[in-house]
Amino acid sequence: MTTTNFSLCIFCLCLLTSCSKGEKKTNEPVRVKVAEVEMLVPSAEREFSFIAKPFKETELSFRVGGPIDRFEVYAGNYYHRGDIIAEIDSRDFRIRKERAEAVYHQAKAEFERIKVLYEKNNLSASAYEKARADYTSAKTAYETAVNELEDTKLIAPFDGYIGEVYIEKYQDVKATQPVISFIDITQLKIEAYVTQDIALQAGEIKEVGVRFDIGSDVVYPAKVVEISKSTTRNNLSFLMTALLPNKQGEWPAGVSGKVLLDLPSSSTTSMITIPQTALNHRPTEGDYVWTVDNAAGKVSKRKIVLGELLPNGEVEVKGGLQAGETVAVSIAFPFRRNICRNHGSETRNAGHCSKVNLKV
Repeated sequence: MTTTNFSLCIFCLCLLTSCSKGEKKTNEPVRVKVAEVEMLVPSAEREFSFIAKPFKETELSFRVGGPIDRFEVYAGNYYHRGDIIAEIDSRDFRIRKERAEAVYHQAKAEFERIKVLYEKNNLSASAYEKARADYTSAKTAYETAVNELEDTKLIAPFDGYIGEVYIEKYQDVKATQPVISFIDITQLKIEAYVTQDIALQAGEIKEVGVRFDIGSDVVYPAKVVEISKSTTRNNLSFLMTALLPNKQGEWPAGVSGKVLLDLPSSSTTSMITIPQTALNHRPTEGDYVWTVDNAAGKVSKRKIVLGELLPNGEVEVKGGLQAGETVAVSIAFPFRRNICRNHGSETRNAGHCSKVNLKV
């Protein structure tokens, strides 16, 4: 529904009564935001809000601890699978690896010598078992040192982007301490909470439309991969998950939008609708709106009969209005300089506008 701003003038009785006797009474312009009463034909389309999530998201950490040496990382940086993202100072780990390697080669050579003697029955079994144990221990220590040296590098596990950065360069980090978050947005995970009637049709819903709240009104197809088999915790809705292709990274994770589903409509009867912001209510009077007659220059109060609340901030009106009429969405009463001279009230004039009589 399209709304329009225009200036109208009314007799501001509430302002005049606030002034003391003998003060000058002045008609003041008001700014009224209006909307046209519309006829809506119920659509079979249903809408559900969502916030897009990455297809994959993980927190990366080092398997060893130490001071960060290489760390030129910023949120939004892109890395291919296998790229080095950051490094810990590896000097101590390299020394341990070289020491373990020397012990390993020595133990290996000794074990091979003992093995030859043992096979010729020139050495006891206990001496052979000791040499083999020393060799196995040295080999394990060497392989561990090699792995620890490799673990000083933080490697991208898949093609993706840096989400968040948790540390600074030269910071001393501990093993398993989260360093960054890493995300894959080649597909976006669309999660929406849907009603039970949709959950009951889970087997029939293969695809949904996705429209983002920003940009154009283009609707993108997304493949439905799952609808939960039970309601979510503290909620009476069911979680529907769909995947939206996003290979070029056109849409970032975190954008909001609507999931659109085409379902059989239970009603084909048209209805009168107005913005919910046009609705007024008083316990003694009930529901009413302010109708605007542009030709006559009048604003009138009119009681209405309400129906159901509708998506996008609309409400159904079952009686009291007809399509094409104009209703006020909001009315602002600006002050004119020296309305109440004795009270010292001063504000700028809102400008020239036509007079409108207010009917209550």
